[in-house]
Amino acid sequence: MKLNQSSISWAMKHLFKESDTDLFPKPLEIKVINDMHDKVLDKLKDVDLGNYKWKAARRFVIPKAEFSYRIVTQLDPIDSILFSAIVYEYGKFIESRRQPINKVFSYRFSPSSDGTLYSNQTAWSDFWQTCLQKSKSFKYIVYLDIADFYNQIYHHVIENQLISCGLPNQIIRSVINLLGSVTQTVSRGIPIGPHASHLIAEMSLIPIDESLVLRKIEFCRYADDIVIFCDSEMEAKINIYTIAEILDKQQRLILQRQKTKIYTAEEFQRICDQMLKDNPINKLEEKMIKVILKHSSGDPYKHISMSNLTIEEKEMFTKEKIEALILEYLKEFEPNYPRLRWFYRRLTQIGTTHAIEFSIKNMEKLIPAISDVCHYLISAAGNYDKDWKIFGDDVLRLLDNDLIKSNEFFQITLLNLFVNNTKLNHFNKLIEMYRSSSENLRRKIILAAYSMNAESWVRELKEDYPKFDIWNKRAMLIASSLLPAEERKHFLQHIKSSLSSDDILESILIEWALKQN
Repeated sequence: MKLNQSSISWAMKHLFKESDTDLFPKPLEIKVINDMHDKVLDKLKDVDLGNYKWKAARRFVIPKAEFSYRIVTQLDPIDSILFSAIVYEYGKFIESRRQPINKVFSYRFSPSSDGTLYSNQTAWSDFWQTCLQKSKSFKYIVYLDIADFYNQIYHHVIENQLISCGLPNQIIRSVINLLGSVTQTVSRGIPIGPHASHLIAEMSLIPIDESLVLRKIEFCRYADDIVIFCDSEMEAKINIYTIAEILDKQQRLILQRQKTKIYTAEEFQRICDQMLKDNPINKLEEKMIKVILKHSSGDPYKHISMSNLTIEEKEMFTKEKIEALILEYLKEFEPNYPRLRWFYRRLTQIGTTHAIEFSIKNMEKLIPAISDVCHYLISAAGNYDKDWKIFGDDVLRLLDNDLIKSNEFFQITLLNLFVNNTKLNHFNKLIEMYRSSSENLRRKIILAAYSMNAESWVRELKEDYPKFDIWNKRAMLIASSLLPAEERKHFLQHIKSSLSSDDILESILIEWALKQN
């Protein structure tokens, strides 16, 4: 069973545009894959998915709030392409069985030619706007949340739904094999991280949605958040028990007790208003948001150049005002980290450098938002015009912080600053870290060596190559492009001679590295 070439080609474009996850820095392998598009397509078009062996994925603990976390998965880059291509090619069969978009809002399958997988960037606000309007016709509203949803989805549920959607048997078997490889043969849970996973999760809830419709329960759903509309408090209580029973009998899912609540229509409408407003923490942020919305037309991904802002608008984004605003968030007894992450994404969008120093100095307090903070730092670093040595020293001190050292994801995210910014010329310190670091951290240091043209140090790693794990081997293949042509050729040809037909990405990386000047 082979995928259409157009599906594979689209999947490569998708990864280059949207990366493999929203949470990890984009792997350099994706850039190589984009550079070698035709070669990769030529190799993947002949992959028999019925017999394909999915590679080992990486798993990390990532904070959601100060004391909560989730386990996030990063698939092998080739596996990311194939998984995305499967969803692209067969997603229409899944989408056709879902409830209407005015009832289920999340992750509506509508791939575009530019590589975007899902249709509507305003789906979250559309969900709350619809909930607000519907609530005006009812007296009570119930808010429900499925506990630990992605990790509790049974693979047999996925298999049954794939069958119902009419996917070919070999594709079904391949998807189930992928899920089994990620969960290490445990028969429940789907990977959190890959964009394609969202449609698989939505598919698993098709029977739940159908049960609610059959019982004539009025609802709106966004992912694992369900809002039920009722005419009386008694009806609201009955519906909670009904839905709890549906979830248990159908899929052994449970509701999160702390988030299950009955509201009067007036109470719920106030919540909707808060959700629909940008909910700024103060007047200063409200003014900043207005400027960003004006220049982005509401597009959260549109880059805004500071040079396009008026003098008065630039005054909204001074160093003092941005620092004061972030500090205002952190002063809260329970900081609104989801909102703070949103604000950092807006800072990334506008490209101001004024939060760089504050963010580095206060990183310990910002840890639940660390991924978005570091995305901001990488984006803004190109415009930073101050002392890079001091900045780099501050990052290295953070890497020695006990709290940062307790979590690989924190360290990887900070090390990625050195991969993406060659002005951070502290490679001697990274060399000192290398031997005592984990495999995942060593990968980042090898990639930093590539970014900083540290040819001599890369040469010293050549004899260690056979002992590397697969992710570090690939980093080393990329870094080997720094070596002189003859030395590089000898090193890479020796590796190439031992590759099997399954080592698709390795052969692509070798071919790419040999072509570099």
